[in-house]
Amino acid sequence: MPDPTVTVQGTPHLYGISGGVGVIADCTVISFDLDSEHANKGETVDEIGNLIEERYDDLTSTGTITLRPRAAFTPLTLGGAYTYNTVAFTVISEGRKEQQKGFISLTYKIKKSEFITPA
Repeated sequence: MPDPTVTVQGTPHLYGISGGVGVIADCTVISFDLDSEHANKGETVDEIGNLIEERYDDLTSTGTITLRPRAAFTPLTLGGAYTYNTVAFTVISEGRKEQQKGFISLTYKIKKSEFITPA
C-alpha cells in the first residue's frame, strides 16, 4: 500500500485545483515576455509623397509575466503597479490556470508607457 504522505522537494508552490484560494507573499517568475514600440508616430512627406521625416515618441512596452504562486501569495491588483527587474509596470489583465496534478499559474498582461509612472 503506498504511503499517503506527500513528499515535497524543492520550493513548494500551489498544486492542483485550489478550491477558491483568494489570498494565494511569494511567487516564482516562470516566464517574462516584453515587446516595445512607439505609441506616437509621425511622418512628413513632400509634395509628391516621398517620406522625408519620421518621428517616434512615447516608447511603450507591453507583455506578459507568468508567476507560479507559493502559499500566501497575494495576487496582483488590476490597474496597480508591479515591479520586475527594477522596472515598474501597470497590470492590465490577469489569467489563471489551475488543473488537477499541475501547479497553479497566473499570467498577467503588463504595460509601461514612457511618460506614465505606475503607482
